[in-house]
Formats: sequence, structure tokens, C-alpha cells
Amino acid sequence: MKEKIKKYKHIKPVSYTLFFLVVFTLFLFMTFPGDIIKKRIIAEIESNTPYKADIQNVKVSPLLRINMEGVKLSRASSVFLELESLDLSPSPLSVFSDNPKVPFTARLWGGEVSGSIRINKTTGRVSELDATLESVRINSVPSLFSEEAEKSLSLGGVIDGRVNLVMTPPASGDIQFEITGLKLENMKLKGITLPNLTDLTSMFKGTVEGDMTRIDQFSIAGADIDLDITGTTPLPWEIQNGGVIDIGYSLQMKGGQMAKYKGLLSPYLATQRDGSLGGKILGTVANPRFEKSSITRF
Repeated sequence: MKEKIKKYKHIKPVSYTLFFLVVFTLFLFMTFPGDIIKKRIIAEIESNTPYKADIQNVKVSPLLRINMEGVKLSRASSVFLELESLDLSPSPLSVFSDNPKVPFTARLWGGEVSGSIRINKTTGRVSELDATLESVRINSVPSLFSEEAEKSLSLGGVIDGRVNLVMTPPASGDIQFEITGLKLENMKLKGITLPNLTDLTSMFKGTVEGDMTRIDQFSIAGADIDLDITGTTPLPWEIQNGGVIDIGYSLQMKGGQMAKYKGLLSPYLATQRDGSLGGKILGTVANPRFEKSSITRF
């Protein structure tokens, strides 16, 4: 076999050609101006989202891996989301696909989010998301939803979980996560400021169906409080645009510290058989209303 290869008259030209292509490709990626890619990525983000984008640095590796550092998305004068780094690893064949899959790894808030997205080339938007969250601090989560949420609630803790979503209609998928070391501060309910709570654990399991998110389980548990929530809300990526909410909750306050707050909230919430307080949140995201109601779904 080796003798046949040696005798092949075109072996040298082919070898030289392959060597030239490899060297040329390496040279191209090593010298390709990152500023051009950076401007293109910023333009795509700003044309397809309501956010302003800024990227400190962009590098492209020979294996078509795009590394971005200091990625910021802003709205008005405040930073909406900031990533320490974002690595994209599109396949060379993705240029031929109308809905290419792009693996990614993002480092933010002290942790990592990794997985893949599918991008609809027609709309320029993400059509699918499959991601795993590891050790991500949630301090900045309220700011992702609204300025009012950021003012009325402060969070702390570390989240681990999984998100698998098809975002093009009809939307589908599931969301699961767990938060450890959860802290809830500056909470207000019916105009009453509740005491700060620490060392909590939280579990969430939900599904996306059509135009809504179904909350199958959302619990917050600690020494002084147990909160269980089920119901429906708008899709996660549509919350800022408003939408209908239908949430039922059961609130159990324990210990002497919470006794006075339980008394203050009792007129607004229904007392259930186990002594917990129950109610509903109905209406819209922009204009929610609290109803005193006994919850039987828990």
C-alpha cells in the first residue's frame, strides 16, 4: 500500500496543496481582525434585541471558536446583563443550515452556564436553548425583570439547574433549578415590609407550553417560613412585555419572630386547615391583584 502511494504521481502536489491550505487557514485566523467580528456581533445583538451591547475583546481560534470577554447588555443607563466571558463554538457546516446549533460556555456571576442555542437565520433570534447552570450567584436576578423588582426585592444565593426550551411558537420545554443559601431581603407584601430571611433552600420545576409557563413546583423553605407556589405565568422571555398571571400560594410562618407578621397578613390571606395562609395573585404582570382565597391545589 505504501509503495502505491509513493508511486502516485500527484502525491507531492497534493501534499503541498494541503500544507498550504493548513498554513493559510492558521494564518487567517491568527491575523483576522477581531474588531470586525466584534462590530458584527454588536450590530446583530442591537438589531434583534432591545438592548445596547458592548464587548471588550473578541478572539477567533483556528478551530472556529469565538471567545468574547467583557460582554455587557444595557438598557437605558443601567447594565442589564454582564458576562465575564462567552465562548461560541459553531460548526463550519453551520453556515449551510437555516437553523444552526451553536455550543456555548458563559462565565457570569461567579459561575458558569454551558449548553447550546439554535439561531433562526431568518429572524436572527434564538429559537432553542439547552443550558446547564452551575454555581451561579443570583444577586442580580431581579434587575433582569424590571426596575421595580430590583427595588422591591434583594436576592442572594447560588443556583444550579437545567433549562431546555423551544422558543419558537408553539413554545415548549422544561425548567428545573435549586437554590442553596437563599437570602430574601427588602420584601414587601400588601405594603408590609417582611423581615429579611436567610439560609433558605428553593426548588423550582416548571414546563413551557404554548404561550405560558406552568409552575408545577416552586418552594422556599427555612427555619421561619415555608412558601409553596403553583400556577401559570407568561413565558420567561415575554415577562417584560406583560401578560396574564394566575398563581396560588400557601405561606407558613413559624416561630415568634414571624408571629406578628402572620397577624398582619391574616386579614388579606385565607387561613387554611393546617394553619398556613393562602391566597392568589391574578391579573397581569403590570397590574397584579392579590385575592384572599383558600388554596386546595397544594
